Amino acid sequence: MPDLGPFIVTGLALGAVYALSGVGLVVLHRTTGVVNFAYGATGAIGALVAWSILESGGAEPVAWAAAVAAAVALSVLYGVTVAARLAQRDPAVQAAASLGFTLVLLGLAILLWRDEPRTFALPTDQWSRDVLGVTVVATKPLALGLAVAVTAVVAVLLRRTRGGLALRAMADDRELSGLLGVPVVRLGAVAWALSGALAGVSGLLVADLIRLDAGTLTFLVVPGIAAAIVGHLSSLPWTLAGGLGIGLVEALATPFDSLTSYRGAAPFAVAIGFLLWHQRRRGAATRIGVA
Repeated sequence: MPDLGPFIVTGLALGAVYALSGVGLVVLHRTTGVVNFAYGATGAIGALVAWSILESGGAEPVAWAAAVAAAVALSVLYGVTVAARLAQRDPAVQAAASLGFTLVLLGLAILLWRDEPRTFALPTDQWSRDVLGVTVVATKPLALGLAVAVTAVVAVLLRRTRGGLALRAMADDRELSGLLGVPVVRLGAVAWALSGALAGVSGLLVADLIRLDAGTLTFLVVPGIAAAIVGHLSSLPWTLAGGLGIGLVEALATPFDSLTSYRGAAPFAVAIGFLLWHQRRRGAATRIGVA
């Protein structure tokens, strides 16, 4: 039996990033009704911008800020110029449009930086501590703590503030919200900016924890969407749990030769398993209610 401790630590760290991605997707869906497939690609551009600044001798805080700013700018640009014009279209059309934007960003990343894996490290990689016999690099608990904190803060903002109420009303009926005085254009830009900021942070963490290349970061959206599905594209706590679960399943499959080749299926396995469990639970509740 292999020592699973290091894989649990890694799984929780990766799961935290998946959860952050899921939260960014859920926030955007709850406020605009859009499933943004370009989430990972915007994070990829941000991480590559940070890498370029560091390679040219720029300061680390400047590089991190630039990464988030680039992701925010791309997210808002798409949200204001394209997504807003498709607000009344079928959700499938909106999702397909964001998939097209994903391909544009992926092509741009390959054109400007080429499709080559690069190393990227955050300063927190230099700090570590032994916990129950496992050396834990500070970046990993940082990712977990950030995911929990962001989930809690965003949940409070959406549920307890007037701005959150207005954002949720926009998702239900954009035109009616506008007629009632809700500044739909400005609040829509805020929602896209928040999602872009989370994409930028997620991109930096994945570049550090896994590797920095456009393809890997672009497909960060897959486990993010799976985590969001666990949360039914609405529940932030369940999205957090889904992201952590996906990360753990993916990491714990690594040391087993019979499973390691299938670890990429972890997002689908966790999402499908949760949906089946939830459906069975609803069925049982319905039978009890009928009885």
